[in-house]
Amino acid sequence: MKHAAPDAAPTEKVSTSDLILDAAERVVARDGAHLTIDAVVRESGFSKGGVLYNFPSKQALIEGMIARMTHGFLQRHEDAKTAAQAQGAPSASALFRAFFDDKSVDRQVYMGLLAALAENPELIKPVSQVHQKIREDILAEAKDAVLARIAMLAADGLHFAEILGLETCSTDEREAIEARLIALVTEPPR
Repeated sequence: MKHAAPDAAPTEKVSTSDLILDAAERVVARDGAHLTIDAVVRESGFSKGGVLYNFPSKQALIEGMIARMTHGFLQRHEDAKTAAQAQGAPSASALFRAFFDDKSVDRQVYMGLLAALAENPELIKPVSQVHQKIREDILAEAKDAVLARIAMLAADGLHFAEILGLETCSTDEREAIEARLIALVTEPPR
């Protein structure tokens, strides 16, 4: 039975809930939207009672995955904002860099979560709230709100194209596009 996260530091205690969510993400990455409690039990090595104690239903498990994902996005966003402010740098560009650098969730996990959202659109609320917070912070710092909105829409488009496997640009092209979008939010208005 495996009870330690593969990338956890030896002195770092990982919660049972996180280990179960790690297993759920591996199941979704491997099997797509066919997430079941039994598959998570097999993947995690915990008993079914242990999984159900932490996540009493498939819905609760999906909500847990989304909550952890959105918490991670928000934490990286806040860290980027705090670091930029400490350095006296523009927050908007740091926030965009954090968004572009955020590759912490596997494409298949996103696809599985999108399938879950199709079944239950209410699950999008926490994602929407985090996206709104990031948008508000960027717009508060942007020199030109219209250009910032255009850059955010383009960033979302790049992100969703990647999730859906529609990426049509090379890594170098994507990096150049990201750099130009970041420049857009820091350029003075014309």
